[in-house]
Amino acid sequence: RGGAVPFHWADIRLPELVCIKPVPASPEVEAKGLEGVQMYRWSGGFDICRLGMTALRIRPDPQGNSKRATAIIRTVRAHVEIRSGTGSAGITLSIREEDPSGLGSLFRVENRTPFPIWVGQDGVLTNPVAGDQKKVRFSSINEDQSSTIGQSAGDLSGANGDMAGAMEQIAFGLDVPFRQGKYVGRKAASIEQLLQLRVCLAPLHSRDGVESTKVIGLSEVGNYVRLSPYRLTYTLGEDLATELLGVRVIGIVCADGPTRVLRFCLMEKEVTATSTIGNVVRQQVSSTSQIKLRNEAQRMTYEAAERTAELLKKRQLPNELNAMREAYFGKGLFDMPIEDAREDMFGKSYAKALGTSTNRDANRLEGNSNTEHKNAAAFDKTYSFRSLFKGFTLSIVDQVPSEIAVISLRNVVSSAKMNEQRTSDAIAVISIGHMQIDNHCPQAPFAVALYPDDAAPAFEADNSTRNDDENLHDESRLPFLNVGLTFAPRHSSGITCLRAVTVEPRDVAIAVDLAFIMRLQRFLLGIQHHFERCSSPGVTGITDSDQMRPVDQEVWDFPDLEKIFRSRSSTAATASGGSEKLYFEGLTILPCNVRLSVAPSKALTPAQAALEGSEAAAIHAAVRKGDLLLQGDGESGAGVLGVKVGSTNRTAVAVIRGVFKSILVDALLRCDGASLKFSGVSLRNYISTTPQLCTYLGAHYIESLRNNVPALLGSLSFFGNPVGLIRGLGDGVSDFVNEPVKGLKRSVEELNPTFVVDGVARGTGSLARHTVGGIADTASLLTETFSKNMAVLTLDRKYAHRRDKAASLRNAEGGTTTFVDGIESGVVKLLRGVVEGVSGVVRAPMRGAERRGIEGFAKGIGKGLLGLLVKPVIGLSDAATDVMIGVKGSVEGAGGAQISTSARQRDQLRPRRPFYGRDRAIRQYNLADATAAALMMRTRLAGEQYLSHFDMGNRVALMSVKQALIIGDDGSGGGYSRELLVVRFKQIASVEVRRVPGSKDQLVWGVLIFLNRPRNNGSEIEVITCEEKDVATELAAHLQRGANLAKTEE
Repeated sequence: RGGAVPFHWADIRLPELVCIKPVPASPEVEAKGLEGVQMYRWSGGFDICRLGMTALRIRPDPQGNSKRATAIIRTVRAHVEIRSGTGSAGITLSIREEDPSGLGSLFRVENRTPFPIWVGQDGVLTNPVAGDQKKVRFSSINEDQSSTIGQSAGDLSGANGDMAGAMEQIAFGLDVPFRQGKYVGRKAASIEQLLQLRVCLAPLHSRDGVESTKVIGLSEVGNYVRLSPYRLTYTLGEDLATELLGVRVIGIVCADGPTRVLRFCLMEKEVTATSTIGNVVRQQVSSTSQIKLRNEAQRMTYEAAERTAELLKKRQLPNELNAMREAYFGKGLFDMPIEDAREDMFGKSYAKALGTSTNRDANRLEGNSNTEHKNAAAFDKTYSFRSLFKGFTLSIVDQVPSEIAVISLRNVVSSAKMNEQRTSDAIAVISIGHMQIDNHCPQAPFAVALYPDDAAPAFEADNSTRNDDENLHDESRLPFLNVGLTFAPRHSSGITCLRAVTVEPRDVAIAVDLAFIMRLQRFLLGIQHHFERCSSPGVTGITDSDQMRPVDQEVWDFPDLEKIFRSRSSTAATASGGSEKLYFEGLTILPCNVRLSVAPSKALTPAQAALEGSEAAAIHAAVRKGDLLLQGDGESGAGVLGVKVGSTNRTAVAVIRGVFKSILVDALLRCDGASLKFSGVSLRNYISTTPQLCTYLGAHYIESLRNNVPALLGSLSFFGNPVGLIRGLGDGVSDFVNEPVKGLKRSVEELNPTFVVDGVARGTGSLARHTVGGIADTASLLTETFSKNMAVLTLDRKYAHRRDKAASLRNAEGGTTTFVDGIESGVVKLLRGVVEGVSGVVRAPMRGAERRGIEGFAKGIGKGLLGLLVKPVIGLSDAATDVMIGVKGSVEGAGGAQISTSARQRDQLRPRRPFYGRDRAIRQYNLADATAAALMMRTRLAGEQYLSHFDMGNRVALMSVKQALIIGDDGSGGGYSRELLVVRFKQIASVEVRRVPGSKDQLVWGVLIFLNRPRNNGSEIEVITCEEKDVATELAAHLQRGANLAKTEE
């Protein structure tokens, strides 16, 4: 009891079934050496490889002596679950004995009738045991044994079923928890087949038992069965049985938290002429004999029939509808203690006579607890909570530091309601109106990694005139995620019962690249490693630079979160008698669609690599080359994906292998708008632990993802996205059929034939647009893939980088490309490809000679000749791509305004977070600083650490840790792009503010920068004019701060 031992198979050739039997724990038995004589038989064999819980029946051993003949029947719960830390290869079998009264058990039988009811598992052999058990018949039991028989339901059980006495409840278990098929294939019986029960009003194998037996399935809530007391003619006699023609015992399957309950109660049924005639015929055919009550069970049945006949005469029995309602919802007799129910139905005298059941003490305890709950209800309090948040923003910053992503939540609403005594349902609702994850990694092909899918249905696509306020209102009506929880009242078993759990996700779009995934994985693994290090013995604080902390600052040890969570879980598990369990009366997760877009990662520029750090730059470069590693074992906390950093191709074979590896990775990591459908989850009356539930949901969604593999492969750009082409053709054909039908209906309604013509025109136009546009899109994807792969073959990284930068600028500009634009762009790219190929023959050898001498010159000749052959072909392929894109844009533009759902055209919530100074300090987010830092990356200050900026009205001063740059408007409407002045901070001797002559011989305020040494043009002073004194003073302060910082660092 309370121990744990390892279990191993004795013989792997035997079936994977396990039986359970209690051993005698009495010291007297052990002292006499009678361990071989057991008090109980072995339980039925159950499959230890099937996860979940099984209720087992363990019956007394008929071969035992007389002292053990009165042993009660036991019900044991066997719980099989995956053992943590074994990789799903190990399991844990926990055994727990259930209360004989059924409180907190898996299955319970509640009898709220005066009749004893026998329940047994259907499909069990008639006499499954040998020896004296075959001779057990109630007709052979004499009067002297009647008092002993009435003391325990176990004595009236065995092959004849388990008896639930009048106004009694018992736990139920399976005698045969595993049954193999007996025909070809030998498929094991399902749990639904094993939970088929035979119920009757007499022992199962007696004459009356055979007449009144019905079969009911305990696996499904709502199943019901009617038992007829008038069929007990052998026990009641013809006269009393006839009086019970209008009485039925109805049994219905319902759920009491995690317990499946079979409840019985009396009901009144209308006596029809057919029932009366049938009963008369049966009386004439059957033999009449004098009634002789041979045992206690028959005597109890006879007295119950008499009491029931009196209730029927007094019209005190409910009809079928009311009886089923009370039994299903646990009202009426089922809502009060058994003692009170007996007195309410039969009076005190008969209730006292029925009070000899074995679980009377348990029922009294139940009655006392119910009374306490009723008394406490008067002092109960109800708490309600509601919160509304406009939004949350979470910035993910790595250890460099550098901002990887930004998670934004908007319109977050949460509400909850519960009472202090937990005697009624508690409700909790969480709603997230909008969620978006921005990708802030440099050179990211997609600005937004996750966002709600705004692809509108056909009937909403025409409504494109709504303003922003209406769109925001629509967003609030269709939240990103809804989660509703309804907790049932506190259950006696200690198991957390949830009446309903509903998760309603919105369709989402995911657009990622592999570099973003790798950096995000590295960030999460870094957090895990940080917590593990801080929770290790002897480590205090959460920073590595303890020597920089002030002496008077208090230091707290970092809490061991894993230990805290483990202790809380173990406490809850101990309170519930095992692993912490959850019972779901209903768990529903609605289906959702995911539109997946994946693009290859791009290598960082030198300026970006200087800011992101060497490790991040190496990740981008490795992903670009296709140096990927799959680490499914996850050893050493390395994660699932990995990259091979710093690899070089030194031989010709290695170069060829690297080229084809890069082409393969590019082919598998480029798709635009692949539609993945994930089916929903619906569980009813499901009991599980949290790890088991996570395992089930994970397996479910992995299976859904596996089913989407064909659609995912068909959406790859390497194959031209044939799934998208087929989908577009299907939409075109659908419009070609539906639009004329809609026009015909409207023409009939308004008596105007022009609507038919318009419908035919719209349908035909839609079919033409989808057909031509789909074919053009497929052709453009094929030619674009060909161009990218050929660019890898050139072995010219700068050429590939220029192509990527041009593609990024084209995607950033957006807009619709027409056929004329495609022709123009195609001609330009064709000529550029020819020029690149010809000029590369000269440039590549010269560049190679500058770097590596003669060896570099030879390699340069090879690259130049290769580029001469390949680059014109790439230019031709790019030209064809632009022409096809132009055809698609012209066709789609002819169909009216289109709602763009491309992931490349999504706007980020805000610019990337700036970091200040050489130490890259983190401060509160400032939009102006973030905009200035992003602007600085497009100037000559790119790659330097951001310090500050100053807005001068028509000009902007950008300051890095090394120099200051004044930029102004170029006059073309393109923003601040004209560089006016650059000054290095270490060259500044002093800064003054004074009046200086302006452009119109007027004195204006200016900032005079005195230099340490003259510039190339001989100037020793730089002057920056300002319109106001305050502006000049503030600018001078910024410049002086930068100069002081430069002097300090020297």
